[in-house]
Amino acid sequence: MKVLIVEDSIFVQKMMSKLIGDHIPNCEIRTATNGEDGFRLYQEFEPDIITTDLLMPGLNGQDMLRMIREMDQDVKIIILSADIQKATREEVEQLGVSGFLNKPLTAEKASTLLQMIQVAYHAE
Repeated sequence: MKVLIVEDSIFVQKMMSKLIGDHIPNCEIRTATNGEDGFRLYQEFEPDIITTDLLMPGLNGQDMLRMIREMDQDVKIIILSADIQKATREEVEQLGVSGFLNKPLTAEKASTLLQMIQVAYHAE
């Protein structure tokens, strides 16, 4: 399994990388700090699953998601964001995301994230 984490917080990137790496064996993980890097890495790395924040400097998560969906309707995408506006959530859900979790990433949400990743991966 190949997972791309797009997150502007290096702390959250490291926490998620460790969480996924510790619980999903043989998982290859790459990270990006903004939408531009995320989109470039998506094209190079061809991940099975992308986790992304929405609120990032430069190209935000929603715009990156739109660009990816123009090329690929199948890649699984999980949103992890502090943006809890109903309109934002509805917009990204229309773009076909596999899940949406609100930050901060608590122990309970970390467990849910791992389940979402495994379900999304096995849905391929």
